[in-house]
Order: sequence, then structure tokens, then C-alpha cells
Amino acid sequence: MPILGIDYEKCNDCQICYNACYRYFRRDKELNKMVFEDPNNLCDSCGRCIARCKSDAILYENFGEFLTFEEAQNPSTLISYDNMHKFMSAKRSIRGFKKKKVPKADLKKVLDTMKYAPTGANIRTLECTIISDNEKIKELSGVVMDAIIASRLPRYYENFIKAKKYGIDTIFHNAPHVMIIHSENPGDAMNSTIALTYGMLCAQTLGLGSCWIGLAHGVLSSSKEIQEKYTGIQGIVWGVIIIGYPTQIYYRVPPRPDIKTKGLEELE
Repeated sequence: MPILGIDYEKCNDCQICYNACYRYFRRDKELNKMVFEDPNNLCDSCGRCIARCKSDAILYENFGEFLTFEEAQNPSTLISYDNMHKFMSAKRSIRGFKKKKVPKADLKKVLDTMKYAPTGANIRTLECTIISDNEKIKELSGVVMDAIIASRLPRYYENFIKAKKYGIDTIFHNAPHVMIIHSENPGDAMNSTIALTYGMLCAQTLGLGSCWIGLAHGVLSSSKEIQEKYTGIQGIVWGVIIIGYPTQIYYRVPPRPDIKTKGLEELE
């Protein structure tokens, strides 16, 4: 059980722990203090009580490192709306990459950001497999292309046959790294999508480009044989992206239609 209780030498009895989690914190009238009780070990380890306790009075173990920085109290001071809007609007799906490999330290930064992505009920079951060997990427690309050709989908059939003939990688676009998110948890579909989005935005801060590869995801998630043989992954594949240093430069942000919205016009 990661939450062990309360350090009463630090506790100032503000009761913010109860506000953060009324399920397991309560006011003990006899002891006249807040107590933590989780007899059935149901705490989902969200860490909200730790993060909100100004006195750092929550006792815990096996949580990993807690980040502490002044701006955490007001994240809006970290970046303005205008800069954030520009940054996110400038995110492009990159399909052209330099041959240079991304340093392990930078890929680790991407993964470190992904782990902070929100999940349903704070369930943290996602796993990641990164393929960086050029031959393995090429082999997996060919297998995915073959599967799509075999399906005879009109949108891809003829183009993929031509691509195979001329040795063009229309799946991973010669990217130096393929990142696959997977898990044994059947409820991770949305969790994985959010995590990969976090990862792609983080990658952009490091000068990296990325692209969601839906065709590879479709083949891997529908064929356990291909999934296990060519990636060694067990469980469910939730998403595939490519990542590397981009060769493509965009000089402007392409237009996008407004999201059709009801109820906005009623507000002041």
C-alpha cells in the first residue's frame, strides 16, 4: 500500500487530504485528528493527497520521484496561451527523416513525459516497445504492406504494389525509430492515445518529428501472429508512432475547420 499514513509532526490539521480524497482520509473524533484508512487496499495511488499537502505530511513508499517546482501551483505561469497555441498548431505529421538516430537520453525524456499522461482511474498498465534496428523496421514495414496488399483495400492496393516493387517504405517512411504502445489491459485504448499525444508533443520540444501510423497499428492489432513474430509483443497493441529528426520544413500552419459546437453562443 503506497500511502502509509500521516506524519503528525508535519501535519497542520488543514484537512486538505480529506478534500483531496474523502474515500480514505477521515476525521477521527476520538483522536481529534485526520487519519488514513484503506483496509481493503483499494487506493489507486493517484498521489493527489501527496501533491496537495502543503506541509508534505503524507507518508508513502514505492511512488517514485515527486516533482516539485514553484510553477506546479499555477501551471499557467509556465507558458502563455499564445505560445501554447502556436506550439500545438505547428505539430505536423512527419514522414521524412534524417538517418541520424535519436539519443537514448532524448527518447527517455519522451517516455518520462508520457508517464504523466492522465489515465482512467489512474490505472498505469501501458508498456512501450521501441524498434531502432533498421533491418527490423524494414522487415516489419514489408510485412505490414503485404498484409494490406492481401486485404486488397482499393485505397492502398495498387500504390502499395508499386511501392514494394521500387523498395519504398510507405509505412514507416524510413524513420529511425518505431514506438509501439501496448498492454494487457483491455481498457487502455484512450489511455494509450493520450500518452502518445503527450509523447509526440514532447518530441517536438526536442527538435524531433513524429507521426501516428494507423496502418501498422491496424495490422498488428488484428494479427497476433504478425505482432508476436515481428515485435515480440504480448497483449494488445494500442498505437504505433514513428519518431526521428525531420527533413521536412513547414513554413505555415495549414487551415483547419472549426469544431461544430452547440451551447457556446449561450455564454457571455
